[in-house]
Amino acid sequence: MKFKKIITLICILGLTMSSAYAIQDKKASKNKTPEVKTEYTNELHSVFSLKDCVNIAIENNPKIRASVYNELAYKSKIGQAWANYFPKISAGVDISRSGNTYSNTNNAFYKNSTTYNTMSYLPSISADMLLFDFGKTKASADRAKNLYQASQEDTKENINTVINNIKSAYFNILFAQAQIKVYEDTVKDYQLRLDQAWSFYKLGKKAKVDVVTADYNLGKAKLNLVKAKNILKVARVSLSTIMGVPEYTNYELSDELALNSFDITPDKAIEMAMDVRPELISAQKSAQAAKMNLRASRRQFAPDLGIYGSYGNGIGSEYDLRSAKVGAGLSYTSLNILKTAKLVSQAKAEYEKSLAELDNTKNSIYYNVKKAYLDLETNKESIIIAKLALDQAREQYRQVTGRYEAGVGDAIELKDGENTYLNARLDFYNAILNYNLSFANLEKEIGVPIQFSDDFIIKLSPEDI
Repeated sequence: MKFKKIITLICILGLTMSSAYAIQDKKASKNKTPEVKTEYTNELHSVFSLKDCVNIAIENNPKIRASVYNELAYKSKIGQAWANYFPKISAGVDISRSGNTYSNTNNAFYKNSTTYNTMSYLPSISADMLLFDFGKTKASADRAKNLYQASQEDTKENINTVINNIKSAYFNILFAQAQIKVYEDTVKDYQLRLDQAWSFYKLGKKAKVDVVTADYNLGKAKLNLVKAKNILKVARVSLSTIMGVPEYTNYELSDELALNSFDITPDKAIEMAMDVRPELISAQKSAQAAKMNLRASRRQFAPDLGIYGSYGNGIGSEYDLRSAKVGAGLSYTSLNILKTAKLVSQAKAEYEKSLAELDNTKNSIYYNVKKAYLDLETNKESIIIAKLALDQAREQYRQVTGRYEAGVGDAIELKDGENTYLNARLDFYNAILNYNLSFANLEKEIGVPIQFSDDFIIKLSPEDI
C-alpha cells in the first residue's frame, strides 16, 4: 500500500499543477469581454479618419493576426520546457499464456504425457519525475521565454509596418483626390478655351488651328481625368486590402494632407529608435535566447536527479503476480560526449552570429533613421519651393489668359501657360504627399509616433486648395 500511495502522490502532483493552469485559462476566458466585430460591407457607408483605418487594420489585417498566433506558439514553448519537471506516467496491461507438456518415458509399453497451461494478467502503472537537472531545464525555459519576447517585438514591428502602409495608402488617396480636382478644373478651363476659340474663329479673329488646339487640349485633359479616377480606385483597393477588408470601398476619408512642421532633431530621433524600435529589441531577445541555448547545451554534460516508482498487481492461473518499486537516483539520458561537444560548438557559433546580427540591426536602424530624417527635411524644403513655383505659374497663367481673351496672345502661348500651371499644381500636391510619406516613414523607422508641432510649413490661400 505504501508503494500505491507514492505513485498516487506523484500523479496528484502533476495533475494538480496542470489543473491549476487549466482553471486559470478558464477564468481568463470567462472574464474576457466578447468583442463585437463590425462587418464592413458596401451597404454600410463610413467616414474614416487615419486613426480609424489604423484601428481597423490592427483588428483585421491577416499579417498581424498571424504574428499574434506566432506569439502564442512561442509562449507555449515556455510551458513545454518547464514540463520536464512534470511527472511522466505510463500504464499497461500484460496478458500472457504459456504451456508445458511433461511425458512419462519409464514404461516402454505405455507412454503418458501431461500438459500444463498457465494464464497471467498483469496490469501495471509507473511514474517518474525529474527533481533537478543542474539548470538544463531552466536554461531551455529562459531561451523559450526570450524567443517569446522576441516574437512579441516582431508583432510590434509588423504592426508598425502595417501602420506605415496604411498611412501611405491613405495619403495616396488624398493625393489622388487632389489630382482629380486639378484635372476637373483643367477640363472646365479647356472647355472654356474651346468655346472662346470657336467664338474668335467665327468672328475671324483667330485661325481654326486655335480651335483644333483647344479641342485637343480638352480631349487630353479628359483622358488625364479618367486616368486620375482610375488611380483613385486602385488606391482605395490598396487601403481596403491593407485594412483587411479588401472588398469594402463605400467610405470617405475625413483627413487632409498635413502641412504641420515637426519638432525633433536627428540625434533625438536616433536615440528614440535605439530605445524603443521593436526590431532592435527583437534582435536583443534573440541574442539572449542564443545565449541561453549555449548554456543549455553546455549543461547536457550534467546528469539528472529524479525519483521513480512502479506498481503491478495481476492474477495467474496458479499464483498471484505482484510487483512494486520506488527509488531515486542520478542518470544520464543517452549521453553522447562527442555529439554533445559538437552541439555546444554549434550553439556557440549561433550565439556569436546573433551578436553580429544585433550589431547589423543597430547599424541599419541608425542609417534608416538618419536617411528618413534627411528625406523629411528635403521634402519640407520642396514644399516651400513648389509653392513659389505655383504662385509664379498662376500669375503667368492669368497674364496669358488675359492676353488671349483680349485677342493679343496666341494659342501656343496660352497652351504653355496652361501646361505650366497644371504641372505646378500637381508638383505642389506631390511635394505635400512626399512630405507626409516621409514623415510616416520616419515614424516607422523610430518605432513610435511623432507629434506634429503647431507651426505650419506654409500658409495656403483658397486658390491653393
